[in-house]
Amino acid sequence: MRTGRAVAVTGVALLLASALAACSENTGDTDAGPDDGSTRQQTSAIATDPKESQGPAPAIAGAKRGGTIRTIVQQDFEHLDPQRTYLVGAMAAEHLLVRTLTQFREDGKGKLTLVGDLAETPGRDVNGDCKVWEYKIKQGVKYEDGTDVKAADVAYGIARSFEESIDGGPTYIQEWLADNKSYNATYKGPYTSGSTAVPGLTMPDDRTLVFTFAKPHCDLPFAASLPTTAPVPQAKDTRTEYDRRIFSSGPYKIKEYLRDTRLVLERNPHWKAETDPLRHDYPDSFVWELGPDDTAQTERIIADAADDAYAISSDGAPQALVNQVLNNPALRERTISAPQPFVHYLSINNERITDINIRKAIAYAIDKQGIVLTQGGDAGGRVTNTLLADNTIGWKNYPNPWDGGPNGNPEKARELLGGQKIKLVFMARSNAFGQVTAPVVKESLEKAGFEVVVKTVDTTQHNPTARTRGNEYDIYISNWGADWPSAASTIPVLWDGRTLGPKGNSNVSYFNSDEVNQRIDEASLLPDGTAGPKWAEIDQLINEKYVPVVPLFRAYFTGVVGSKVGGVFFSEVIGTHVLYNAHAK
Repeated sequence: MRTGRAVAVTGVALLLASALAACSENTGDTDAGPDDGSTRQQTSAIATDPKESQGPAPAIAGAKRGGTIRTIVQQDFEHLDPQRTYLVGAMAAEHLLVRTLTQFREDGKGKLTLVGDLAETPGRDVNGDCKVWEYKIKQGVKYEDGTDVKAADVAYGIARSFEESIDGGPTYIQEWLADNKSYNATYKGPYTSGSTAVPGLTMPDDRTLVFTFAKPHCDLPFAASLPTTAPVPQAKDTRTEYDRRIFSSGPYKIKEYLRDTRLVLERNPHWKAETDPLRHDYPDSFVWELGPDDTAQTERIIADAADDAYAISSDGAPQALVNQVLNNPALRERTISAPQPFVHYLSINNERITDINIRKAIAYAIDKQGIVLTQGGDAGGRVTNTLLADNTIGWKNYPNPWDGGPNGNPEKARELLGGQKIKLVFMARSNAFGQVTAPVVKESLEKAGFEVVVKTVDTTQHNPTARTRGNEYDIYISNWGADWPSAASTIPVLWDGRTLGPKGNSNVSYFNSDEVNQRIDEASLLPDGTAGPKWAEIDQLINEKYVPVVPLFRAYFTGVVGSKVGGVFFSEVIGTHVLYNAHAK
């Protein structure tokens, strides 16, 4: 659920450089501050030298051990269970709690390197055809009880991801192993199948995993960075209750987790820095305070009193405070302003709205700029008309025939409706985002002749509801950022109708086209270095011919951190603050 980037892949060799919006880092230096994304060159590589996957991570200048770093966020995590995690706030917390086969190492200045995390390298393409991949688990990687992380634990974690009863996470590896979009049609996971033997996954010894695919999957090193490959010892698996108490393989472990109140992490004394190329354990503890909205977060951190001097506003500044944050020189060194990986869409439930002219009318009518203004204008997002983010390899802008302009075109929409009074049921979130965007959606569509009924659901239930097939809603705002540097982790996930199941769907528009599915299959067989233009063609085909969603805006983030927070940067890979370099000043 992360952002796309320009990639060229041949086996595991990758090198890329593209002029992309940069990560913004909070270092405490005098030149740290708002970043409009136009001043840095983003570079990325897969680490081909095993030494790059070894630890310890380079020391952070000026960092010392001790203290507590706090994150203030309005909503609790949808899931902390790594096999169920697909939202970035949880991924940031999991950086500290669990390790995966591979991971992106970021420096906060635009450089990314895919390294082996649990594994000694980002993976070995055994036969040079991307069909058989081998991973060796590093020696000395320990859980919080001092026991060794084994290949079988990673395999068991992957096995869990096949279970429908703990749905919610990415499905790439499952689909590739099963060679089937309906990945759990045969193997249904350890609970349902009564077996931990995952098709295509073998363990020759305690430290080795071998993935065997029917088709080439050169993107496996990227997909292996997702929480799907987090290790879970079978004896520690509490099924749906694993959300409450993860068994740590990272530098911190859970000390306390009170749902909707707080999460407290303390050091894992058995974590070894020499095995970890990414993480540090500078703070004594991390605390998430759950509940305050974005206004309360921002006001408290601007005031910078007591513990709030060590805090981060996770949700960012609301519209009413954006100008105060950006125009206050005293806050410059404490401000993070950066592009987010997410494109926001008005998703249309295509199984309910089957008439394409109604979908076209919705696209014409919607006031995109009005929605962006509720997010703080340019500080919160930029209007877009394409399905892919503009930093994706092969991305191209094109004139969308159903684009009504930044503020919509209700007259064109009325023409398409031909006097019909169409009722639309809009699902809005209960949080601040939902409260400010719902009126804009309703007003712009009603100007075009629609009748819009807004139904507000608790924010924690919004995504699960949208992902449930047969839900009662016609439209809802969704968002997506590619999981690794390729449109291959956007278009197949969101618009391949063969992946649709009863729940846990990322394709929340419930769109299914044989033509598009075939084009996806063709592009999926190409290395990303040559597939980019093909993905861009599919973007245009879907948008122009089928109109399953309305692209709204690419999100930007503006927020503040306390004066005593160091080492935190905003990642365009996962689209939130990265905490593994954090330290208390």
